[in-house]
Amino acid sequence: MKIVQKNIINSGADVIVISANKALLAGSGVSGAVHKAAGPALEAYVKPLAPVLPGDAIISPAFNLPAKYVVHAVCPHFYDGLRGEPQQLAAAFNRAVELCNGCDDVDSVAFMAMGMGVCNWPLAEAAAVAAQELAKSRYQRTYLCLIEPKLVAGYQRAFDRQCEDFNLSGECG
Repeated sequence: MKIVQKNIINSGADVIVISANKALLAGSGVSGAVHKAAGPALEAYVKPLAPVLPGDAIISPAFNLPAKYVVHAVCPHFYDGLRGEPQQLAAAFNRAVELCNGCDDVDSVAFMAMGMGVCNWPLAEAAAVAAQELAKSRYQRTYLCLIEPKLVAGYQRAFDRQCEDFNLSGECG
């Protein structure tokens, strides 16, 4: 597992995992950028698969993206952390990894800051769930792609707590 400061679209991973809305349509931020880069075939492919509930995910071809697949994971909105949101976010990570595991041609996976943005997750809470769940990935090449330095620092703190020898230039374990 490695934190990298780069756009997930250019991660070089076989699979990119994005936060999606229940309708699986292009949203703002990363989701919108992924849909735009993939082209209209992505939306045409995922639209009939909706709705998808929070904690679940679907996988699609990547179309015009430099990846093989896109996993669209539906993250819950954060209210107070007492309504099962952390468990649902963990389930979204787990379902995403499960879908990747079902593909024989996958060696690398890139995740974004799941739950951030329109789902209103506080940085510390989202990062803690990501650290806990991504530590379980069987892929040696698992990346967390973040652009903003504030996110990199917040996720780094969470991963440092999860794994003492985890750093930006190394890997946990």
